[in-house]
Order: sequence, then structure tokens, then C-alpha cells
Amino acid sequence: MTNKQPTKGRKLNPRAQRALDLISDEEDRRITEAALSDPDNPPLTDEDFARMRPAREVVPHIVANPPRKVRGPQKAPKKEQIALSVDPDVLAFFRSTGKGWQTRMNEALRDAMKRLKRAS
Repeated sequence: MTNKQPTKGRKLNPRAQRALDLISDEEDRRITEAALSDPDNPPLTDEDFARMRPAREVVPHIVANPPRKVRGPQKAPKKEQIALSVDPDVLAFFRSTGKGWQTRMNEALRDAMKRLKRAS
């Protein structure tokens, strides 16, 4: 099954190719033998491959509009979503800090809150 070579001229990414290179010929033979003997998952034939079609042809409505992943309700919501108006330069600064900018902005607000508490 693995044959240590990609099928029909496909090139594997380097990580996958290294993983295949680590498999001995004996281990490869055992894996192939086990796969071929599985009655619930027979190997695909050339005819099977010939009948295959891209998902965009078979279910175009799903490919065009994939279902959104919706996060379920949290057991105990830890944050509250609000609309907050901030100066454009402040927003630009935090966004420029990269992924996690909202968390950093929250931490900056928390630090300001602590300073204000101490001052009062």
C-alpha cells in the first residue's frame, strides 16, 4: 500500500516522505498486507478512481457555503462581548502587534484598572 513512493507521480511533502523513508521494507510489507486483508476497507481500484469527482462537482452548495463552526455555550462565560469605540491609532497599534492583539489590549486595560484602583 505505502510502497514508499507517491502514487501516480504525486510528490509528497518532505515530512511525509521522511516518515515513509523510516519504514523498513518488512514493515511496509506487513502494513500493505494488513490493509489488503481488511474486508471493510478494500483498496480502491483504477475504476474507482476514474469514477471519482471533485467535491465542487458533487456537492457544490456545500463547497460554496461550508457550514459555519459555531462554538457552543460556555459553562461559565469568562468574557463579555461589547462594542467599544477607540481611537484609530490605538486600534492600529494593538492590531500591529499580531495575533493575540485583543488579549494584549485586555491586559493593558486590566493594568490601567489596577493603577486607577490604587490611585483612588
